[in-house]
Amino acid sequence: MSMILESPELQRGLEQEKGFNLEKYRFLSKYATFMQPPSRPVLGREPEIRRLLASLNRAEVSNAFLLGEAGSGKTMLVQGTLARDTDRIYVEVDIAKMAASDNGEDGATQMASRIKGLFDDAENFRREVEQVNKDFEGSEITRKQSSELVLFMDEFHLLVQLSPAAAQAIKPALAESGRRGIKVIAATTFAEFHEYIEKDQALMQRLQRINIREPKKETVVSILRSIAKTHKVADAIYDDYLYDLIYELSNRYVPADSQPRKSILMLDSMIGWMRTFPEEYKMDRKLLGDVIYDSTGVQVSFKADGRKIQEQLNKRVLSQQFAMQTLENRLQIAVADLHDKTRPMASFLFTGPTGVGKTETAKALSGILFGDDRAMIRFDMSEYGLESSLNYFREELTDRVWNRSHSIILLDEIEKAHRSITRILLQVLDDGRLSNAQGREVSFLNAYIILTTNAGNEVYEGIAHYAKSDDGADGMQEYWKVIRQSLINHPSFAPEIINRMNAIIPFHPLSAQTYENIVIKKLKDLQDVVYRTHGIAVTINQDVVTYLVHDKFDIDTNSGGARGLVSLMDTHVVAEISRFINSYPDAKHIGVLVAGEMAHGDKSKLKSTASIKVGKIDSKQVRR
Repeated sequence: MSMILESPELQRGLEQEKGFNLEKYRFLSKYATFMQPPSRPVLGREPEIRRLLASLNRAEVSNAFLLGEAGSGKTMLVQGTLARDTDRIYVEVDIAKMAASDNGEDGATQMASRIKGLFDDAENFRREVEQVNKDFEGSEITRKQSSELVLFMDEFHLLVQLSPAAAQAIKPALAESGRRGIKVIAATTFAEFHEYIEKDQALMQRLQRINIREPKKETVVSILRSIAKTHKVADAIYDDYLYDLIYELSNRYVPADSQPRKSILMLDSMIGWMRTFPEEYKMDRKLLGDVIYDSTGVQVSFKADGRKIQEQLNKRVLSQQFAMQTLENRLQIAVADLHDKTRPMASFLFTGPTGVGKTETAKALSGILFGDDRAMIRFDMSEYGLESSLNYFREELTDRVWNRSHSIILLDEIEKAHRSITRILLQVLDDGRLSNAQGREVSFLNAYIILTTNAGNEVYEGIAHYAKSDDGADGMQEYWKVIRQSLINHPSFAPEIINRMNAIIPFHPLSAQTYENIVIKKLKDLQDVVYRTHGIAVTINQDVVTYLVHDKFDIDTNSGGARGLVSLMDTHVVAEISRFINSYPDAKHIGVLVAGEMAHGDKSKLKSTASIKVGKIDSKQVRR
């Protein structure tokens, strides 16, 4: 409670009279607790405190309604007010508890009677305080405790949402607040206010609205400094810009929460780690990065290793040196945190034939940047080919990004989407924000946006024909401008989309050697999976690679690329191995080879008679 008393006798008298044994006040003791002054200074809220005090001092309807996002400091504002308003007693009412079922009673049904009981208790309590004041009249005490009571009701929308009868029951008490000396400070978020409160004009007339906006950066930084000083860690912070960085990164990586709470929680986590493991952690940027990763799963920019990006990409995506180098050049800017902060982290257009590694590159980026291949939001844009799908796409996009703001957003086969969707993408690329149908603004500032397209395949056929290197890098360098121009002239693309991309990443058609390398890698992975799952060693003959790539697969730019080749491998190899394991579960060593004659390499053969065979082999023949 907020009493500041000049006499120990008055303090004891109040404690004995009220208890503060609130047992005799059934509803007050059950649903309310006395509020304490703030544990730290309340900074940057002087205008709001003045407005709140003025509302409580009105002669007749003296109630206030605090509106602000969760974490914006509504409760702290009330605590700061009570520290200054020492003549009143402040209690916090738990509306959620009031709505809970109790002893077989349905809370929502009983809320109206509970609200009435609460105000009756408050009235009786106020009279008790008045009596204590009278008992000390004529004493040396020069300052008495006011009998006025302030009820702070956070999550006020629950009262209206769960029990319209309770909303009606509280209106007379609100209307008589000045006369009865029982004031109410209600609080909720803007969204809940608009959904549940705003339409009840009679209720709104009894509450003076006070908007609680997020504090400015300077205020949040001052709050962080104050907290660090209070908890004696200020001297451990050698980087004075760390407070600013906490503010900036909490905005970026915790967009759904509000300031100053999210910055405070981030600093508090850092203090906890430093106190627990002082030999491991210091109050620096590295610890801040660890805290963000621990709470969000996001690798912050200064935590990612920019020196290894291209190496990691090349391990995942074979024979696309030019594409990976072009991509890495732009990623270095984002990783160094030097990108335009008003736009998404980066935007790319992946162009090239089907199955050359565009989707695999997006997955690889997701793993490198966010530590998880699944931190990717994928849209098949062929599903949004009609203008009528525009609103559905907007809702899907905003909902999924709201739930996972730090991600790769993959818009696959963008050329198949309706042109009206271009307007949405332009807004996202320009402003890094998009609103849903309800007006909720969703941030794309933490996302990497990737568009893929197969448009312009005819250009890639020429590149494949004239390229000399296995990865086609020489052809790409020569044809890059041609590729870009072909996309600008393509009827499925709007030139303004092309011009807003941070980089166009061209993927070269795969060579025969690359297909062989892909099959070898996939077969090695298959061997490992079979051994881990069944304890069976699998030996695969080299002819299997030749059979899949050259005998069964049609190597051209329209053959489905690596995706088509992997599908063939599933059909001819994985299925046969699975069938054998299911038939002979006790086998420990099996071999995979090609039976019959392949047409590849023998021009006299018009048709292949080859097929994959799987069988048991002697352990001496095993080569793993």
